[in-house]
Amino acid sequence: MCAGYPLRTVEMRRTWDALAGAESAVYVGDPARGAEELGGLFGRLGADPRGGTCVEVGCGPGRMTGALAGRFDEVIAVDVSPAMLEQAREAVPAANVRFQAVSGERLDGVDGGIADTLVCYLVLQHLPSRRVVVSYLAEFARVLAPNGDAFVQIPVLHGIAGRLWRAARTPLVKLARRPDHGAAFRGYRLTARELDAALDTVRLRVVASDEGPSAYRFCRDRFLRLAKTG
Repeated sequence: MCAGYPLRTVEMRRTWDALAGAESAVYVGDPARGAEELGGLFGRLGADPRGGTCVEVGCGPGRMTGALAGRFDEVIAVDVSPAMLEQAREAVPAANVRFQAVSGERLDGVDGGIADTLVCYLVLQHLPSRRVVVSYLAEFARVLAPNGDAFVQIPVLHGIAGRLWRAARTPLVKLARRPDHGAAFRGYRLTARELDAALDTVRLRVVASDEGPSAYRFCRDRFLRLAKTG
């Protein structure tokens, strides 16, 4: 433990604080394409949400936050990295945006049932373990309003070769010392079966889905529109 947080979550914060000082487009995507990618995410899932409260999970330097501020009455933009949040505050001075640091395993300080819309894009691929991925999904279910929708992108591992690659890669990633080589950046990939089981466990159902190419080996990116099951 360190400062009240498990070592894994402290490492997540250190990793993304370090990467905030690097070329942000390399690690969090091109800022100029944030609004376009957000529109594409909603469009491919048959939605155009507007109004109410939006929770943005993993806002990074704010490359999608400004576009969200133009759609919703209130945006709660959270990130594990205080350094990333500092950049986001400078980039998005909109009065209807509240930026908030979270521990890395929970959406700390975000009230349950508050999110009419939740957006999580280019984030789940960086989480360091299966347990942390499932913890995030459980938090999505907790903060969603009864009729809310979560719009999520996640790379999904395919095939026997993919599972063998994950088994060989996981212990090596844990030994890495560079921020962009460790588990808090390289992440952990779920298989389709593991993802479906996790969604069932946290009581989220798939309203709409789509797939596309992934930047990650043996993976396909899955785009999900999720709602509570009850």
